[in-house]
Amino acid sequence: MSASVDTQRVTTVTLDVDGQRLHVSRTAGQGVPLLIIGDYAAGRDMLAPFCQALERPTIAFDWPGLDGQDGASWAASRLRMPARARVVAALLTALDVARVDILGMGWGGLLAQEMARSQARHLRALVLVATSTGQTMWPGRWSALRRLARVRGLAGIAGDAREARDIFGGRADADCRAVAATLADAPAAHPAALAGQLYAVAGFSSLAWAHRLELPTLILAGDDDRIVPLANARLLQLLIPRAELSVMHAAGHWLLIERRDEAVRRVEAFLALFEGA
Repeated sequence: MSASVDTQRVTTVTLDVDGQRLHVSRTAGQGVPLLIIGDYAAGRDMLAPFCQALERPTIAFDWPGLDGQDGASWAASRLRMPARARVVAALLTALDVARVDILGMGWGGLLAQEMARSQARHLRALVLVATSTGQTMWPGRWSALRRLARVRGLAGIAGDAREARDIFGGRADADCRAVAATLADAPAAHPAALAGQLYAVAGFSSLAWAHRLELPTLILAGDDDRIVPLANARLLQLLIPRAELSVMHAAGHWLLIERRDEAVRRVEAFLALFEGA
């Protein structure tokens, strides 16, 4: 049975935080909020069904220019990962949220690790989805990475399930169709926003300090990921002391979209362990 989705639970707001104009979506629920940080070129709307299917409150946001609503200046996009982590911490302060769990997917998983390193006082637990240590990662398929690195981002990148599978992986037709349908609605991101995301991760690696992360961590990965192969998740599990690895069989890179209901169950079960902590 599919998890229910209630769009009436969603509120949106636009905030100026440390010079960044952020579009923020929040869903209502019970418990500690889950802060969602999306993948490279992926706006918050792409993970909206996942957020709305969770029972807990969620917070998701877009960097300027990523969702096609605003432009993004080149100057504002020149933020490295530590600076972006400070912006996210300032966003939580602006929202009057003292503590969150954090989920980062792909590119967002790198920023989530930086948050766990430098802004841990804001966090209770960490969920890393389809991500790696950064530029020290085991590389994905070159053909998939080349197609992903487009000036317009994800808009029009895959028109059907076959193309979605070629880029992101996933062995079930229904899962790949879900990804293709999501991509069909993807806005054209501003080139400065995409360049800013690439600049942020240039040279970034958690390899030297991941063993010092103290947060309980769920590492969620698909075994058919063509962008970030499963070996990267296994390395993170070895490095992070309190990490557990959960592998989704036949799932690709965007498993939160491909297998939303299963991903919701796994994330909810992990975070439920810390209720009252």
